[in-house]
Amino acid sequence: MGPGQPTMSNLEVPNLEDSGSNWVTYKERVVQTLTHQGLERHLYGTAPKPEELREVDGKWFNKEEPTKPLTRKEIKEHDTKIDIFVQQEATVREVIYQTVSQYTFLRIYKEETSAELWIKLISLF
Repeated sequence: MGPGQPTMSNLEVPNLEDSGSNWVTYKERVVQTLTHQGLERHLYGTAPKPEELREVDGKWFNKEEPTKPLTRKEIKEHDTKIDIFVQQEATVREVIYQTVSQYTFLRIYKEETSAELWIKLISLF
């Protein structure tokens, strides 16, 4: 990033008022902040989650080639994809968690994915 370009630390998302009086501003700022970070697909539920692997007799397989065991390198690459996906989901959740009250947090935090959390938040306001 060049000088003067925004980073996550200097992009500001306003706190969401419990009354929802600033919902329009809040929603747009969350969407733009996450878009800037390349995370908007997590917000909308369109980020592809890496597929689950299947273990048989100590060997790992994927759905694409169910009879060909994965190499250690392929397993490590898969694990890295999962780690990135989980970290990105957590980042989206944190942007929201840090900008809502405890009251609102307690109403949304149990949602399984960040997209479901966002949908729940939208339904409240």
